[in-house]
Amino acid sequence: MALPPPQESAPDAPARDLPAAYRNPWQTLGENLRAVVADTGLRAREIWRRNGQGSLWRPSWWPADLAPLFWPLGLALAAALFIAASALLPASVPVEEAPLAQQAAEPAPEEPVLEQPLLEQPAPVEAPPPELPQQPGADPLNAAPTAADEPEQLESAPMDPLAALLQRPEADGLLIAARVLSDQVSLVLELAPRFASLSSAEQQRRAEQWQQWAADLGYDHLELRDSRSGLLARDALVGSGMIVLSEPSRP
Repeated sequence: MALPPPQESAPDAPARDLPAAYRNPWQTLGENLRAVVADTGLRAREIWRRNGQGSLWRPSWWPADLAPLFWPLGLALAAALFIAASALLPASVPVEEAPLAQQAAEPAPEEPVLEQPLLEQPAPVEAPPPELPQQPGADPLNAAPTAADEPEQLESAPMDPLAALLQRPEADGLLIAARVLSDQVSLVLELAPRFASLSSAEQQRRAEQWQQWAADLGYDHLELRDSRSGLLARDALVGSGMIVLSEPSRP
């Protein structure tokens, strides 16, 4: 007779060595705070009850009938002293520091500056020019001119005709330069830029006036040019008068 197969033993139950369940620390903190608040309330009621019974500490000289009033009056007096001290302390600080701040704000007196008298240097004395010895028998009227006679000679020297032409008041500052061409009979006058802003009639009048001035100086031809050598006007080849160009002619 065949034996029944052996029964397999059931596996052992797993050991329960797992860690404790996770708890949120903030939740735990909230529970602890609520517990602290509840414990504080209980202790406050206990102190209030013991104070009413007169079982709290009090000085021996305090009457037993007024035992419940000792601690309330003591706390009220301490609070009043603290408030009074905090109110008086800030007012005393500016009173002590006010003189120091006022001294720092006031500028220091400036030291007087002594003015020293200016020493005037004596003007240099120019020595008189040495006198040249005169030869015996020399005529003093035919003597060589001295340095004192040179300014008189310069003032008496005639001015350049072209320079005098440029400085004429009738030119109104329109003539700034003058030169003679190689043929010695043609004169070129350089005009100021202000000449271009004049009207056509005024330009024609000025050109003919300057042509007359050039003829008085002995020049047969006249050219008017700007500062860049552009031709503005010239004398007519046929007939008389000046031909004024509407636009400068560049070489």
